[in-house]
Amino acid sequence: MKKILKTAGVLHLLYYALIISYAGMRTTFSKFWLLTGVFFMALTALPGKLLSWLKVPMGIGVVYFIFQEFELMHMAHARPETGADYVIILGAQVKGTQPSRSLLRRIQAGAVYLKENPEAKIIASGGRGPGENITEAACIRETLMQMGIDRERILTEEVSASTRENLLYSMVFGGRESSYVIVTNGFHLFRAMETARRLGMAHVSGLAASSEPVLLWNYYVREFFALILYRLQGKAGRIK
Repeated sequence: MKKILKTAGVLHLLYYALIISYAGMRTTFSKFWLLTGVFFMALTALPGKLLSWLKVPMGIGVVYFIFQEFELMHMAHARPETGADYVIILGAQVKGTQPSRSLLRRIQAGAVYLKENPEAKIIASGGRGPGENITEAACIRETLMQMGIDRERILTEEVSASTRENLLYSMVFGGRESSYVIVTNGFHLFRAMETARRLGMAHVSGLAASSEPVLLWNYYVREFFALILYRLQGKAGRIK
């Protein structure tokens, strides 16, 4: 048990070092790997008897984690329906006026679909967050235009601050009965689709954009906790 914990601790610390060397110390969720690495190393100092009591709850947690990650990864291979009325590109971080790597990948995936489905309209969704000089929707719109998408096809939703709000406010344009394709990074698509179903979108499919390979595991683990929080908020009647 102690060997497993020590190995896990070392791997987490190494991954933390890789993340900050690749994307910087301010990378979202990166400190999780530092904290869990230290935590696992600290557990090795506990008496063996105490550690044996932790085997069952830790084992249950690992099994649940693996099951949920399988669902997240499976959804990341979803194929969108063709001929949708609207394509919703969910906002992500904007750095000044430029899209972050994650947002750019979403925009690129959406642009491909739009060129293959010329009748579809695009809903660029996302408000303005800290450190952003323009709204995420405006950034999506401008980048799409640079990629050759006609401005007249682009609708903007510029007030949302969460996945639920992205979709809820985007439905103002087409209602629940229109057909939609939701574009987001693969790790986020499962939660986005679950949100769409809860909001009553009758005809919706997902288009998974790629993600930065080095940060992929960071994204998937972060999404695991985001999904748990989302479901807990839903049960409490205050889902965001």
